[in-house]
Amino acid sequence: MFTLVFYWIAWWLFQPLNRLIRYRTTPTELAQQLKLDPARPVVYLLPTRSWGDLFLLERICRDNGLPRPGRSGTALPSLDQAGVLYLPALLETRIRDTALTDVVQRAAADPGFDCQVVPVSVFWGRDPGSETSLWKLIFADSVQAGMARKLIIMLVNGRNVYANFGLPLAFREFVSKEKSPEFAIRKLGRLFHIYFLHARTAALGPTLQNREVVLHQLLNSPRVRSEILAESRRGKLTEAQANEKARKYAEEIAANYSATTVRFLERLLELIWNRIFRGVQVFGLERLRQWAQGHEIIYLPSHRSHADYLLLSYVLYRAGIVPPHIAAGVNLNFWPAGPILRRGGAFYMRRSFGSDRLYAAVFRAYVDSLIGRGYSISFYPEGGRSRTGRLLSPKAGLLGMVIESALRQSARKVAIVPVYVGYDKVWELNSYFKELRGAQKQKESAGELVKSAKLLTKSYGRVYLNFGEPIPLGEYADKHLPNWRDSLRKPGDELPPGWRDFVSRLALANHRRVNAAAIASPVSLAAVTILASPKGAVGKADMLSQLQHLVQLLEARPYSENLVVPERSPEAIVEWAAPIARIAEVPHPWGDLLDVADRDAVLLTYARNNIQHLFALPSLVANLFRTRGVLSEDAVITGCRALYPFLRTEFYLRWEPAEAEQVARDTIDVMLGQGLLLRNEDGRLARPDVNTSSYSTLSMLGRVMGETLERYCMTTLLLADESKSRLPLQRERFEEDCRRLAERMAVLTGRDSPEFFDKALFRGYLDTLIDVGIVSETGDRKLAVDVRIDKIAERSLELLSDETRQTLLQLLSGRPQATPAEPPAIAPV
Repeated sequence: MFTLVFYWIAWWLFQPLNRLIRYRTTPTELAQQLKLDPARPVVYLLPTRSWGDLFLLERICRDNGLPRPGRSGTALPSLDQAGVLYLPALLETRIRDTALTDVVQRAAADPGFDCQVVPVSVFWGRDPGSETSLWKLIFADSVQAGMARKLIIMLVNGRNVYANFGLPLAFREFVSKEKSPEFAIRKLGRLFHIYFLHARTAALGPTLQNREVVLHQLLNSPRVRSEILAESRRGKLTEAQANEKARKYAEEIAANYSATTVRFLERLLELIWNRIFRGVQVFGLERLRQWAQGHEIIYLPSHRSHADYLLLSYVLYRAGIVPPHIAAGVNLNFWPAGPILRRGGAFYMRRSFGSDRLYAAVFRAYVDSLIGRGYSISFYPEGGRSRTGRLLSPKAGLLGMVIESALRQSARKVAIVPVYVGYDKVWELNSYFKELRGAQKQKESAGELVKSAKLLTKSYGRVYLNFGEPIPLGEYADKHLPNWRDSLRKPGDELPPGWRDFVSRLALANHRRVNAAAIASPVSLAAVTILASPKGAVGKADMLSQLQHLVQLLEARPYSENLVVPERSPEAIVEWAAPIARIAEVPHPWGDLLDVADRDAVLLTYARNNIQHLFALPSLVANLFRTRGVLSEDAVITGCRALYPFLRTEFYLRWEPAEAEQVARDTIDVMLGQGLLLRNEDGRLARPDVNTSSYSTLSMLGRVMGETLERYCMTTLLLADESKSRLPLQRERFEEDCRRLAERMAVLTGRDSPEFFDKALFRGYLDTLIDVGIVSETGDRKLAVDVRIDKIAERSLELLSDETRQTLLQLLSGRPQATPAEPPAIAPV
């Protein structure tokens, strides 16, 4: 009786504080996502005995239309009154009889009783605590906090509360699977004990170490000590000097994570994002949350803007997931941004370690410490920001370090999480295209940071994040790196055979999963259509029809199950994209026109390139009909099969080459269903009539990959031409010639598109020719070309329009010829 009276007194006294508390929940839409069965009672399970948590839970349930919890004493919960259970009380039933024992056992023994058990974790503040800070030991939330300390924690952290609701567990279904009710209750306690530990780690992360402790451990790690001694033995430095040098490296590298700084950045970034963006849309969070509760996470996002660094941490923090430690280029370590980012979890790395073995040892030891302590990590496998909107070739250096550290430790499972990051408009876009034209990259500095304040006066549309399908690292290594444990789980630095290939394969797998999680935003879809229209102008009715076809292509056969199309209405797509992409509407008596200026069309290529891979195969099929009205289905399949490896390399397409034929057939079926292709009475495929909107869409679709196929044609024609000369074919010179040919082609055809002659694209195409055996490369970087190149070059011309074909052949015939010096670099392969 006394407890009941005291409970109600505490409840009334807590109400003024309860009204001031600011909380967030996951899932955000509780009623819709928990999907509670109204025909069964609800029992909320809390990890600690806390009336404060219970009172807040009651408010959250009231605010979200969920069954409200209350004290039920020894009575079973009912449809009218949800019950509350504390995990410590549930665990006590395993070792001794308590007031709860009879209730739980009675519920388990009664076949007619059922309920839904919903685990709820309440976190007061987002500080994981520190091993050495007395302040944090007192004020950081803790499962061991007593009544007085809990009150202090609630008062200090009441404006930053996060409540995580787990999915409901069917009590009767669980109990019926076990051999006895008593055994079921004990197993239920163990299950939820592990669940709450994982939920806390996912939300708050491991306990933080003082930075001085981190530096001390780094300098005394075996790897760094060994290199310090080696440095002194080489005679350039004494041991003391080498030790001091190592300490400077460690101070330059190590993060100084502060929950207070992260909270401050979250509030600041909320103001900034709301100022310059019209919302941040996030997808895949629920899948990520489930993986984060059982794995240490390594995030590998695409990299398109400096905003990426802050955006990922901001989104994760607001979603109730601990932000990662982020590998940032040392170029960002300038005052005042550097120290702030460092306290937000950034650790810094140089672009190249060169021959500085001591720096490499310190950095490697720091990565080992992060992985070993269980911190999540994020870095950009592309190495730098994409200037074109496409994914850059992945760099294997840091990835190899992180993967090796993760596989060497056996304490916890590790998962790689690909993250697609997209923008309606990237604020660095103008500087990107200047750099593609040869301008010097602007060095990051405090002055540049001040200049960036003008961004607050502009709007850049919406930002999109999609967390793709994770790669469980251990399982992936078991499949692609047999017997890896024999090397990596033993002392020493020995790596298993095939390690480099394994890391490269994993990097490509992540890139493909990033592209599989693409978001076809309104601006990107509008860019695809208007850039594929002659001269950047199109009738509004035609564009709406083309957009409808593009959306239907994505819906009828989605590129992947993780693809997101936020807006499906063509009218809504144009309405959203027009002001951002600066698409002008030109009135006309025969129907309004949509037009984009030349400069804005160049900038739109970035948005198009974000999702160009989604239409790679439909566009390839459409291109095969550019110069032919009728083709057999086998001829189309053969063309797709021949070119798919090159598309896969450039766009990181997700299908294996062996799957290309079936995917091409599925694509043809979808295009037939939409009327973009027709089937004649003899079974052959044909284009629609020229005067139909379907023909207009097919032509537009073909132009989506037009420039890509032109580059392929240029490369094969240039190879065929070079093979006839008597000069050795040096790879670097050939790639430069490809770039010059494309640059000249762009000028003559009126393209203001610097990414058209990006040398990296030709490099990737040449790599694919080497992979398929058309070209071979010697140790001195010289190329030998197979005699089949002539036939390939001849067939590639069929993909071009008559005008483009004529221009390209004239350029090749008129290019300067070098003087022959030795026999031609041609050999059958």
